[in-house]
Amino acid sequence: MAAPLAGTGPMRLTLTTKIILLLQVALCFALLSTAALSYLKMERMVEDTVASRFTVALRGLAGEVEGAVSLGVSITALRNLDALIQRAMVRDDRITGLVLFTDTGEVLAAAGRGAGHGGPVGAIPAGWKAAFARDGKSDRVAAVADGDSQALLLGIRNAFGGVAGGVALTYSLGEVQAGIRGTIPDLLLSGGINLLTGLLITMVAVWLLLRPIQRRLREMTVSINMLGMGEPPKLTPELAAFAPGLKDFADRILEQQQHGAEEDPPQSTGPAAEAARPAGVTP
Repeated sequence: MAAPLAGTGPMRLTLTTKIILLLQVALCFALLSTAALSYLKMERMVEDTVASRFTVALRGLAGEVEGAVSLGVSITALRNLDALIQRAMVRDDRITGLVLFTDTGEVLAAAGRGAGHGGPVGAIPAGWKAAFARDGKSDRVAAVADGDSQALLLGIRNAFGGVAGGVALTYSLGEVQAGIRGTIPDLLLSGGINLLTGLLITMVAVWLLLRPIQRRLREMTVSINMLGMGEPPKLTPELAAFAPGLKDFADRILEQQQHGAEEDPPQSTGPAAEAARPAGVTP
């Protein structure tokens, strides 16, 4: 049977390599987890910032309508609603639709996606009506997501503090999310550079840290082998600082070896020893 070729056995990693790989795996996991959480946080932050921007426009339009309604004029009797909506649409081209409606959900004026074909007709969607019924009596802006579109609704109060109607603003949530996703290539590039830099720093740091330790361990191995042969080890200052008790340990071992050699002298097996042995006694 032929002997196995040298170098064909399983490759064994050194301790330094194992530690480097372990730290690099932990670093990769930490960086990837942090990057994922940071992206989700950024996405949420950008969406909230965009919503706040449109909320300001929504409150401005609602305030203009409330200024007229607070004088005692019914919201259904206002004649300049279309002009108000058109001015608000011109201020921000990101607004996809504006709708003014009564407290029952009847559309009074609309522009953009909510305008319809022959002018503002019908009622607001059921989802909008439910959100407005829930938050319309408060000063809180209700948000309703409908596919790629996001709608913000705010109530309009009359002179007595009651709800006279409401205003709804829509914008494309899909465009906002697409803009966020557009930053992914740059994030991946910067994240990859940071990851490679971290892996390289980890490898160099571990190698520089373990290299002197491995050297001291090799010197300790040589010293212990010398003790086993009954020779005093050569302790360098670095090794003495690395293992402070090694010198005392070596002295005790050498002393015990010397005492053992003195207590057990070698027995002679020559002709004189055979003649001095009593008759009938065999070694």
